[in-house]
Amino acid sequence: MSEEHSPDGTGEEKVDAQAVFEKISDKNEEDTCIYARYSETSEQYDMTVVVHNYNGPRETAAIAAECFTTNRDNVYILDVAAGTGLCAVELRKHGFLKMDAMDASPGMLDRAKEKGLYDRYTVGILGENTLDTLTDTYDAIVMCGFSIEIMQRLPIIAFEELIRIVKKGGYIINTGWATMFSDDDAKSEDLRRKFKILEEQGKWKLVQLKRFHNYFKGYDGTVSVHMICT
Repeated sequence: MSEEHSPDGTGEEKVDAQAVFEKISDKNEEDTCIYARYSETSEQYDMTVVVHNYNGPRETAAIAAECFTTNRDNVYILDVAAGTGLCAVELRKHGFLKMDAMDASPGMLDRAKEKGLYDRYTVGILGENTLDTLTDTYDAIVMCGFSIEIMQRLPIIAFEELIRIVKKGGYIINTGWATMFSDDDAKSEDLRRKFKILEEQGKWKLVQLKRFHNYFKGYDGTVSVHMICT
């Protein structure tokens, strides 16, 4: 059964959590404004997602564990849109220890630093820019809860940059709303088109697509796993 709220959330917490959610998911705002709003609400973020029954990080980590069945302590992961580090908490439960964080919101990364979850913390934005990271640095990239409004506006070169910094045979694991990967969802059609172009170009290959219940607020989510081919 899908549940919108955690049974442990109080009435006041539910009201506060909804206010934060609405603030950071305003589809009419520019990307820079959304990043700023994440910073402004960073101290309330963990409470917000717990109350809203957010299970994306847990599913992401479980899929990563399936991809890397041995020597997880040596697997080097970049957590893109790392936020307050919720994904790293779950990854550590599976034995992953070598992790860097990248997020466009300084306030969110400050919360992650307080937890001491990553080796490096980078305030970075995906777009037309080249990432300040060497080619073939990481074994995997995880992205969980990346703002769909922002992701849909990213140019294809942004995904090419992520592919560039992951080793051949490594993975990009992306967890989000189930509608993002549904052919029935017109809003995410251009994003799916970009993903398919990259596959047709031989840059990555979709090796797993798993739908699961209770991603966020009772709605289904999906984890995609692309293997790097170049």
